[in-house]
Amino acid sequence: MGKWSELPVNLLQIMEDCLILYADKVRIRAVCVSWNSHLPRMPNHKERQFSWLLQALDNNIEASHSLFNPIDNKSYLLDFPDAQGKVFKGSSYGWVATVEDTHSGSPTEIYLINPLTRARIKLPSRNKFSDVKKYRANKVDKEYSIFAFEEGDHEAFDFRSSNEVNISHTYKVVMSTPPSSDNCLIVAIYGPHMRLAYCKLNDKRWKPLPIKDHRGKTELYFDDIIFHKGKLHALLSSGQVFVFEHIGAGPSQNVTGIAIDLKRRQACTRHLVECSDGGLIMVERCFQCIPCSEDEPTPVTSCFRVYKLDAFSSSWVEVKTIGGDVLFLGLNASLSISSLPFSGYKGNHIYFTDTYHRFFSKNAKQEDADIGIFNLEDKTLQSIPGLKCNSKLLWPSPIWINMG
Repeated sequence: MGKWSELPVNLLQIMEDCLILYADKVRIRAVCVSWNSHLPRMPNHKERQFSWLLQALDNNIEASHSLFNPIDNKSYLLDFPDAQGKVFKGSSYGWVATVEDTHSGSPTEIYLINPLTRARIKLPSRNKFSDVKKYRANKVDKEYSIFAFEEGDHEAFDFRSSNEVNISHTYKVVMSTPPSSDNCLIVAIYGPHMRLAYCKLNDKRWKPLPIKDHRGKTELYFDDIIFHKGKLHALLSSGQVFVFEHIGAGPSQNVTGIAIDLKRRQACTRHLVECSDGGLIMVERCFQCIPCSEDEPTPVTSCFRVYKLDAFSSSWVEVKTIGGDVLFLGLNASLSISSLPFSGYKGNHIYFTDTYHRFFSKNAKQEDADIGIFNLEDKTLQSIPGLKCNSKLLWPSPIWINMG
């Protein structure tokens, strides 16, 4: 009998393709040097796997971060030095998008980082978005001259600090495919007006995605973005959804609308999610303001409402259940998975983390954390079992990672 290290490469690749969990794909590479050298550095990512919560640790000498697995309610230490001093702004396909939490006089760098393989990809800096008129490193707390509003043909700009632009004006980043693909598109919601921009790998600048709604308005505020069936779907705060057929094809980007407006409730944000059956749902997240450790009241999640897209009428229809699905909402690319293969998950539940940027505070306390589970059946909120909070749990805000 031959040695394990001498298995034919094609058989080794077949074995790897049979593995479902991302962690198992990492483990197979750890069997021996030969297997590690013959398998790709970045495991092929399979969608619709379970999500882990990535969070920074406070003064832990063994590791800088941890991964919390809600299936077994355990945390696992993760040495992730590339994420130190950075804020999470999105996650897709097992990668996280980060920006620097800095007051330094240098342009804000944006990276895609794989927390398990430590592969890292640099994206265009924050000063390469179209809302930035000028970046001046020597102007402390006023480094950015950034678009404020438009009145007729006149555009007004305000001065903003690097830290404010990083935290409040860079909202969410998603990817169309794993960044190991040359066709990967990266799309961001950015700026005080929650606009859209995109770039490709090796681009030098972020390109805007200007669009108009059915009334001809261009001042549109986007709540969420996902890639659904290979196309970018962008959700307005009003509930209208735009589909981008061919990003980069021209000024119009071949944009179509597939959902009519839904009356917006006060104090809520909306998430766009592809369910496990391939349909689209919109999740309305409602807040209530409570006193906290800061001077101003802080909004915390009070409930969720779920709407399913009726493709025939292009309207949102409220539903009371998502069946056996589990939703993961936050700054990650919104995700739905079936609970059936995983006994640790409860169907018809929503796992959520904080997305309210004015809530982010290095002085926040554990009880201020807006993180938990919502039961759609009985409309109750609960903490996540086994998740230990510490001061670093709130800064940077933790993020769900799809460990496919």
